[in-house]
Amino acid sequence: MPGRTFPPDGISVRRWRNFIRINRLRGVHRPNGRPVNIIVVEDAPEVRKRLIAMVRMVAGVSVIGEADCVSDAIHCVLESDADTLLLDLQLRDGIGLEVLERVKRARPGLRVIVLTNFATQQYRQASLSAGADFCLDKSQEFGLVPGILRGWIDAAGSQPVA
Repeated sequence: MPGRTFPPDGISVRRWRNFIRINRLRGVHRPNGRPVNIIVVEDAPEVRKRLIAMVRMVAGVSVIGEADCVSDAIHCVLESDADTLLLDLQLRDGIGLEVLERVKRARPGLRVIVLTNFATQQYRQASLSAGADFCLDKSQEFGLVPGILRGWIDAAGSQPVA
């Protein structure tokens, strides 16, 4: 059914419906009234959908863009007011480290969570050195993203995240 949303893995249908109803009634925002604006960059459509659904479960978050390649990701971030970037390292036309380096030069305050299936020490170190705040293994640490976002929102209080 078009336009219908389904709960992400691990979330009951009842809890999901309640979440949707509450957030439609009150709107989703940070204490200062402005949502945390997130861009999701992931080349696998199903993983991107799952990640977006999981992120939208966090109160105070708004997904404002998505991309699946290097050029679209860079353009999306630089032409938006994103606070946070969720970035896959392996994209269909290149590597996410290129995106990370370019956007952090232009927007040093941007928060970045790198997600990868190649979470070797070498890739983790390269991501953190290029400016990522976290580098997570998609297969084992995917579920940590909402907690990281909540922590940033709580720590920001009424101040902008980036």
